[in-house]
Amino acid sequence: MPAQSDIAQALSHVLWIAGSPCSGKSTISHTITRIYVFLDYHVDALASHHFARRIAAGDVEAQKFLSMSMDQRWVQRSVEEVFQETIESWTRNFALVIEDLLALPRENFIVAEGNFFPECVAPYLSSPQQAIWLVPTDTFCDQARRRKQAELSRRQKRHGVYNEGNNPEQRLRNLIARDCQLARYVKQQAEAFSLPVVEVDGSRSSEEMTELVERHFDPYLIEYFRRTKE
Repeated sequence: MPAQSDIAQALSHVLWIAGSPCSGKSTISHTITRIYVFLDYHVDALASHHFARRIAAGDVEAQKFLSMSMDQRWVQRSVEEVFQETIESWTRNFALVIEDLLALPRENFIVAEGNFFPECVAPYLSSPQQAIWLVPTDTFCDQARRRKQAELSRRQKRHGVYNEGNNPEQRLRNLIARDCQLARYVKQQAEAFSLPVVEVDGSRSSEEMTELVERHFDPYLIEYFRRTKE
């Protein structure tokens, strides 16, 4: 395995839009990659692939999670247990994220979007301006998660697939509580590492949030425009 400094150099073209769930990361990432025609890396879309790789490598915890029902995952366990499991699982996944990014072309910038912890990303940054973390307030998280769940439920029902367990409201409340804990965890960790973190409360529009993130990446966007002029 190469040294972290060598990996950081190899990933100096990666712009990280990270943070906890329900903070608007995906929307901002999609917009920036569309405008600048950058490569798009979304960790959520690779969740099943990452689980498969972990299981193939003998990860018992990954196999255990996938074998659970919805109620076993989200209702029958405490929020604290789910929270701690999430931290451990996402931390394990990060090694696979690094493998994925190293395998992608390096000629263009890559926007990597996902639930990446500051502690995981920090060793691979060439500059603090290469990454930004977004975390929602409790109120914004609750509203965003409920809106997402309602949209997902409508689509599942339309396609005749409905898998929310026997107590969907309790499941949703526990998921929101976990997300709120993750937001606080990410914010504290980013501050401890002196990395940029923005709290999302809904006072800025999606366009304003995208512009905020773009401005943070200005040194890289300026480099991109210089390249395209050559």
